[in-house]
Amino acid sequence: MKQIKNLDIRKTAIILTTLVATIVVSKAAENPPHVTVYGTASTSVAIDEMNWKIRINHKNPNLEEVAKTHNSTVKEVLDFLMENELPEHCIQTSGMEFGEYFVTSKLKGRIKGGYQASSSINFKVTDLSKYKDLWTGISRMENVSLNGITYNNSKRIKHQSETRKKALLAAKEKAQKLAQTLGSEIGKPLFIEEERFGYSNNNNSNVYATNEQAILNEGFAPGQIPITVQIKASFSLVTQ
Repeated sequence: MKQIKNLDIRKTAIILTTLVATIVVSKAAENPPHVTVYGTASTSVAIDEMNWKIRINHKNPNLEEVAKTHNSTVKEVLDFLMENELPEHCIQTSGMEFGEYFVTSKLKGRIKGGYQASSSINFKVTDLSKYKDLWTGISRMENVSLNGITYNNSKRIKHQSETRKKALLAAKEKAQKLAQTLGSEIGKPLFIEEERFGYSNNNNSNVYATNEQAILNEGFAPGQIPITVQIKASFSLVTQ
C-alpha cells in the first residue's frame, strides 16, 4: 500500500515538474531576450511661408449700419491684400457673423447696446519681404486686429519624414552598440513606436501689442523651424 502511495507521489511530482518547466519555457518564448531603446533626431528648416489670421469687428446700435460698415472694411482689407500682389487662392474669408452686444448700466444693469458683426480673413504669404508693408498697412485700419502669424516650410511633410527616418536609424544604432557591449547582435525589430513629435510654427517675437497700438520690431528675421521626432524601438538579441 505504501509503495502505491509513493508511486503516486512520484508521478504527481513528475507531472508538476513538467508543468512548471513548460510554463517557464512558454514564458521565455513569449519574452525572448531583447533590447529597447529610444532614438531622437532634430532638424531645423528655413521658414518660407507665413500664415496670417485677421479679425474684423464692428459694433453699432443700428443693424443695417453695422452690416454696411463691416462690408466696407472687409473690402478695404481685401483690396489692400490684392494691391500687395497676394494670389486669390492664398486668401480665405469667412462669412459675416451677426449678434447682439450688451452693456452694463449702473441704473438699468445689463442692457442691449446694439449689434455687432465680425468675420475672419486668413491669408498665406510666400514672399517674406512683404512682412513689414503688410503689417504696417493692416495696423492702420480701424476695427481690424491681427490674431496671429504662424510660420511654415512648404516642404514640411518631407522634412518630417526624413527626420523620422533619422530617429529610427539612431535607435537602431544605439541598440547595436548596447548589444555588442554584451557580446550579442540585434535581430529583427519587435516593435516600433513614435513616442514624441515636435514641430513649432509660432514665431511672434517680432510683434507685440499694447492697449493703444501694435508695434513691429525692426529687422524682422523669421529664422528656423525646429522639427523633433523620438522613436521607441525594441529589437531581439541574438547571442553569437
